[in-house]
Amino acid sequence: MRVFEFALAVSPIAFVLVGILAFKKPAMKVAPLALLWTLALAFTYFNVGGLTFKENVAVYDALVWKGLKEGGKIVIMVFGAFVILNTLKKTGAIDDVKSTVADLSGGDRRVQLIMVGMMVPIFLEGAAGAGSPAAIAAPFLVALGFDPVVAIAAALLGDATPCSWGGAGLTTISGGAALVDAGVSTAALNSAMVGRIHMFGVMVIPFIMVAIAFGRKGFKNIVPYLCYAGVTTGAVMFFLSNFVGPEVTSMGTGLVSMLLSVAYVKLVPIKTPDEFRYHSAGGAQRRYSAWRAMSPYIYMLVLLPAVRYGVPALVKNGFALMCTFGYIVWVDAVIFLCAVLGAITLGMRAEDFGGAFGGAVGGGSVTVARVTKNGETVYEQVSAAQVRAMEGRVSFSIAGAVRSFPGAVAKALGRSEFPEVCKMTVRSVCPVLVTMGSLLVLSYIMQSEATGMMSLIAGDIAALAGMFYPAAAVLIGTMGSFITGTGLGSNIMFAGMHTQAAASLGMNPITVFAGQNAGASLGNLICPNNTVAACATVGQVGNESKIMRKTIPACGILVALYMVLTMAYTLVLFPHFGM
Repeated sequence: MRVFEFALAVSPIAFVLVGILAFKKPAMKVAPLALLWTLALAFTYFNVGGLTFKENVAVYDALVWKGLKEGGKIVIMVFGAFVILNTLKKTGAIDDVKSTVADLSGGDRRVQLIMVGMMVPIFLEGAAGAGSPAAIAAPFLVALGFDPVVAIAAALLGDATPCSWGGAGLTTISGGAALVDAGVSTAALNSAMVGRIHMFGVMVIPFIMVAIAFGRKGFKNIVPYLCYAGVTTGAVMFFLSNFVGPEVTSMGTGLVSMLLSVAYVKLVPIKTPDEFRYHSAGGAQRRYSAWRAMSPYIYMLVLLPAVRYGVPALVKNGFALMCTFGYIVWVDAVIFLCAVLGAITLGMRAEDFGGAFGGAVGGGSVTVARVTKNGETVYEQVSAAQVRAMEGRVSFSIAGAVRSFPGAVAKALGRSEFPEVCKMTVRSVCPVLVTMGSLLVLSYIMQSEATGMMSLIAGDIAALAGMFYPAAAVLIGTMGSFITGTGLGSNIMFAGMHTQAAASLGMNPITVFAGQNAGASLGNLICPNNTVAACATVGQVGNESKIMRKTIPACGILVALYMVLTMAYTLVLFPHFGM
């Protein structure tokens, strides 16, 4: 291992971490400087191909534009998530969202944290992935009254395990293709083994979340629920990953665990200390029904999986069509659509639809005179709708509904102040593009064959590990997604290397890759790209150091646990698994 060369290769990573954590500078300032340093290394010391200056410019110019383009896609997703939060604030629906979640969680803020911070991201990762879980869960937690820094840390932590499967199992299926192509494993085996690692992760995460949010005092009277939430979520994850398949593991785990958690709260009363109880505004009346207040998130829970699974099922080459401009683009479009639909739902009034619904929705009553067959005049109370019907007005007209629908939608969007919300959100997320673009370009340069920086780092760690290679695979996976921003990218980059290393060491490549896959999922917890994106959704750009000071220790605990598990699985418990 060449220490100097290794130190230079990891220096861009160190630059980012030191700038954000030690000097407490915002990522928007650190990322461009780190990119300049990486470019300097790429043009000089790591010009491994001996390219001329002009040839290097051509290579890295393409990577710069790719980084800006991909960063723009992430910003669009952040924009949609932020629009939802701002719409809830503008319409006042946030208070009703809080009341609804309080009812489901028994009024305990710690239960709210686990359900929204862990279970919702697990579901959303399976439904869509692409960074959407943290971008949605963080604003949701802020809407519930959690500190933004805690909300972001919890949302990132909740998404730390399901990333091994990603949207419809893509991360395990495509990320483990090298093992499948080599004939040493299958997608089902890869899913089963990584599920046996993550099942222990989700048992620990509820405790870490409560510690981050409330400290040691937060465990009062809540430990039985935390054990229940962790064990049931882990058991469901184990069952689906081992006996059903990677495609539905994440989404199914999130959905079932939420239902089990609600059942526990309803059947087993929690003695919640007053300091952890959600207190609604005294005597405040609901402005919206529960489903209307929650409508942006309900639309999302329905439309994300419906589009992800429905389009490929109904349209020939549907998935390829969805990914024409990149996988994340369809996620961006659906989230923004949910923001629009939510704004319409929160702003609509029946009278906006004119005569289409006028007879059906009229309220109040009037006194009318009616002459009987005997010639007597009778006075009676009837509804306004009945009066309209007596006057010959039609209570419902499809043609009327079609004519009035565009105008009604425009009034609903205007009433929810949607245009103003969008303008305000644009001002908030534009600076994020600088940060995201810089970090993505930096990662592309490190991954590039033109520099070989990432391969050098991974190779040196592997060479140093020896018999501890399974533990090293976890660390390499974490580092890979820390740089690339995705577990899939980390898996694709290193799966082949792990297969060869396992063969040369006489180890099981399935368990070694499971360590890589699990570690890659954890890397998303501390990845600067994901941290910046989550910060943008709740207006915390510039506070990345506060977030990472909470997420890095949590990631360290989980990485250490996964290293031990991968070593035990490879050398003791499952040395011949799938072979």
